[in-house]
Amino acid sequence: MTWSKLLEAPPPLSMPGLLAFMERWRPGSTQGFEPATADQIAALAKPHGGLNALPHVYREFLETMGASTGSLRLTFGTTSISALLADREGPQREWPDGRRYLKFTMGEEGNEGRNPDMFFELTHRTPNERDAAIIRIHEEDLIRGKIAPKKPFPTFSDWLRTIIVSRLVFEADPEEQTRYFDLESKPEAPAKAYEFLTRLGFSLTELGASPAVIPLEHAEYGAIALVDAATASIPSTSVQLRARDKAQQRILEEVISDHEKELSGG
Repeated sequence: MTWSKLLEAPPPLSMPGLLAFMERWRPGSTQGFEPATADQIAALAKPHGGLNALPHVYREFLETMGASTGSLRLTFGTTSISALLADREGPQREWPDGRRYLKFTMGEEGNEGRNPDMFFELTHRTPNERDAAIIRIHEEDLIRGKIAPKKPFPTFSDWLRTIIVSRLVFEADPEEQTRYFDLESKPEAPAKAYEFLTRLGFSLTELGASPAVIPLEHAEYGAIALVDAATASIPSTSVQLRARDKAQQRILEEVISDHEKELSGG
């Protein structure tokens, strides 16, 4: 797929594809996943206008691992639907506008206080209606409207793509084997990186892609590359790389290093 084709029709994330990717890179990593029940999903959707209010990819997520993600830690908190429903049934309090926001993670208590929650912006859907923009902010700050929310990733799918590749591949021991390339902030950098990597034999994975987050796999070399476009919080396009075999890793690192200036638009 060329860059222009990717822009026209980004391949979507699907839960069967996500599970296949996980099992290929870490067999057994999907054990412990527990789906939410239909009644739970309906109860979660009700304050937001019913099942059609849920972005389709999130509904698939709930039907696959909404009750438990097993040993896979997705966030500093929980995505468990039982926790989300229990929170709604807690003491009466003011809620964010249900037509605009749907909470899908609850932050846990940490060393510096409670971590922020994460919400869908239901009024900011993707063109295919499968997904929606996400924000990270404490619920009380969202209600007061005095603090601007952070936008960690453009969509739920991009968040999942990044988390899955990072947890399963880049954070595996030894972590220092993963190589990070900073391609600076020029707008053409993601396209250049994508086109360069595909010429090397990398191709899209079952995780799909968007112009912002692009996981690529080289089947022959047993390697994963993740292209992240620059954002407001991280103003540089980056490529992260890891191969199963250290010798192949060194070869790919050298090739990318030799072209790093070109890829960054220099």
